[in-house]
Amino acid sequence: MNYPYGYPYVSAYDSNFDSFGTLRLTVTDPVQTFTEPILLADMKNYLRLDASFTMDDVMLGGMISAAREQAEILQNRDLVQKQWDLSYDYWPAYRLRLRAPCVSVDLMQYTDLTGAVTPMALTTDYVIDLKKEPGVITPPWNRSWPAFTPFPSSAILTRFTSGYAAVDPFWLGSGARVKIGMLMLISSWYENRLPFTPGASADAELPFAVTSCLNYGALERLS
Repeated sequence: MNYPYGYPYVSAYDSNFDSFGTLRLTVTDPVQTFTEPILLADMKNYLRLDASFTMDDVMLGGMISAAREQAEILQNRDLVQKQWDLSYDYWPAYRLRLRAPCVSVDLMQYTDLTGAVTPMALTTDYVIDLKKEPGVITPPWNRSWPAFTPFPSSAILTRFTSGYAAVDPFWLGSGARVKIGMLMLISSWYENRLPFTPGASADAELPFAVTSCLNYGALERLS
């Protein structure tokens, strides 16, 4: 998964350089795995499938992940915990905006023209505000980002973790409605193998009831 960072949160008003940012899932060993907000057993129960029927389990698992990602696009936030790498060619603005809900900033470093990598220290070189949604990283009070001659590309790296845990209160509030929207969307995919309803207009491809559930409580897009 690879996003231009201007898509999730950043507007041209914040900085003329934001379009150079790239956001991608951190490559780890072993690879990242996600605890989906909807369990396979719950999905099968919603579809009135017998627990002993396993022929479609793999397909349903893929649909659960796809519906969750669709909800993340509409919600403008991560619904499962992921670690991201955010790369810039140079400092884009006074503050760096992260994906919501940010859980932690795990690494900050920059690479100069010679290829030398300089790690940055929390509090000394940067501070984090996770109370905001999305969270932000800024230099400490009365300081600016380090001045350096950057490596030609992707000279600045910020690694952070974002997303809701399975026990987060979000799922007891607006997240419950998001789950309903996901269940409805998966049910539509499973029961109707065509991407549209025969005889209906293209506008009927995604039922409004599903969209309204997945959009509920979404963060504002700034771009």
